[in-house]
Amino acid sequence: MSKKSSLGRGLDALLSRPQSAESSSGTAVQNVRVDRIVQAAYQPRQVFEPEALAELAGSIREKGVLQPLLVRPRGENFEIVAGERRWRAAQLAGLVEVPVLIRDLGDREALELAIIENLQREDLGPLEEARAYQALLDQGLNQEAVAQAVGKGRSTISNALRLLTLPEAALRALEKGEISAGHARAILAQPEEDRTWALDQIRTRRLNVREAEALKRTARTTAPLPVNPPRPYRQVELALSRRTGTKVRITGEDKGRVELNYASREELDRILELLGYAAED
Repeated sequence: MSKKSSLGRGLDALLSRPQSAESSSGTAVQNVRVDRIVQAAYQPRQVFEPEALAELAGSIREKGVLQPLLVRPRGENFEIVAGERRWRAAQLAGLVEVPVLIRDLGDREALELAIIENLQREDLGPLEEARAYQALLDQGLNQEAVAQAVGKGRSTISNALRLLTLPEAALRALEKGEISAGHARAILAQPEEDRTWALDQIRTRRLNVREAEALKRTARTTAPLPVNPPRPYRQVELALSRRTGTKVRITGEDKGRVELNYASREELDRILELLGYAAED
């Protein structure tokens, strides 16, 4: 199988392409016992929701497995390339056998087909999707080729891959569903040193995505520091304080004010006398 056919069309290419009457293990599609089928070493989908699996099992119990699993020979057994969710649901439904399409595939072809088949179904979690893209990049593809293979824009691939740069705590939160992909992108919009802080804010304050996005405008905002007077004025402040026996503050540079504190009428009279003014009765 050429890379173009496997990457460009995924599992549909294998199912729709005319097949020879015999494959390496017999007819093109055949029934195989579920206990002779094993999981692949790499599975893009890490989470199988029990409720969704039970729902699929109910459908399979009623209508059977409508689309065969794609498998490859592994000794006496068969390794799943695509269709692990159907295989799990079929076991829940009590099926002894499932229809399979058997193909002799190399490790790289099997990996690429497994990833792309899952990506084309568009029901992976955000981290599962990002890791699947990264696995394809690890196989030597570039982002443009990955985008073409899964029928998505390159920016979609790039944005998904950025999720893998989240802090470890945020990765765990995203994987557990404690935050959404939108929350994760809001965290990534923060300066690197503020990302763990942003995650804590989202969790403790139960922020929605829009509120989380607003954190990037307020995270590093602090009240303006008071302007200290130039050093010469500070010396004058000290000198006047010693002379008057009260606190003196000078604000501004070219223009400003001089403030003297007093606690009573008597203290004000004393200060005025020191400055050469006689208090009026």
